[in-house]
Amino acid sequence: MKLKHIFGLIGAAGVLALSAAAYSELSIKTTEYSLETGKVTCPITAAVLSDLHFSVFGKDNCRLVETVKATAPDVILLVGDFFDYHGGKSNKDRIMVTLRALCEIAPVYMVPGNHDKRYDVQTGESYREYAESTGVTVLDGEIADIEIKGQKVRLGGIFDYSVYLEDYGDKWHSSPVYDYLKEFEKTDSLSLLMMHRPNTFIYTDDEWNFDAVFCGHDHGGIWQIPILGGVYAPEQGFLPEYDKGEFDICGTKMFLSAGLEGYYLVPRLFNRVEILKITIN
Repeated sequence: MKLKHIFGLIGAAGVLALSAAAYSELSIKTTEYSLETGKVTCPITAAVLSDLHFSVFGKDNCRLVETVKATAPDVILLVGDFFDYHGGKSNKDRIMVTLRALCEIAPVYMVPGNHDKRYDVQTGESYREYAESTGVTVLDGEIADIEIKGQKVRLGGIFDYSVYLEDYGDKWHSSPVYDYLKEFEKTDSLSLLMMHRPNTFIYTDDEWNFDAVFCGHDHGGIWQIPILGGVYAPEQGFLPEYDKGEFDICGTKMFLSAGLEGYYLVPRLFNRVEILKITIN
């Protein structure tokens, strides 16, 4: 094979990879799931979003807002990493416009992620004040007992920075996170928990008496490789078992969103950004 043919193949492969990365980053997918609980008589639709960081989907994120609107949600759940200090003031302003637009669609509840928390540390400002000024309800170690379509629903959100396997045992069972979860499950209502990082449900064998937990953080493994799945997830490392999708862990139904952004300067590949549409029956 001539050298020019080799360079031609390399160039073609590069164009293909760039095209695939652009499609993965810019084309929003709606992934639909059904959650059977037997606790509601009228179905409830939840739109779940995570890890927006400083992504832009049209002016003021209009494409993202329209994608969420098309799911006709009764409630919108944001599972962390919407504010990001890397994006500066323009990122914060754009996020606030996006949050206001989402609040016009349905009630919006948010749990912070590690970048939301870091935003406060790095800027001296408050992601929570900004989010709540748009109409969003932030749940960070709090519980909200609400009604949706006349049906009782318990919503929770807790920021679990990182829970590793070695933290379990006596240390885990005396932790504030464990106490919160035990309190959260004390209800007969439909119970939906937001937690940015999925660690607690990956590394523990505890069985919880609530209906579902919604997580993000892992960005779908960044790259998706056929058969192997995701390439890398924080805390889990390479070839993570839990990258994105629906999982049943010790009786807890976990929905792990692939999110809406890559990973710093690493673009997504064969791993489209997504929102989740959960129909609860």
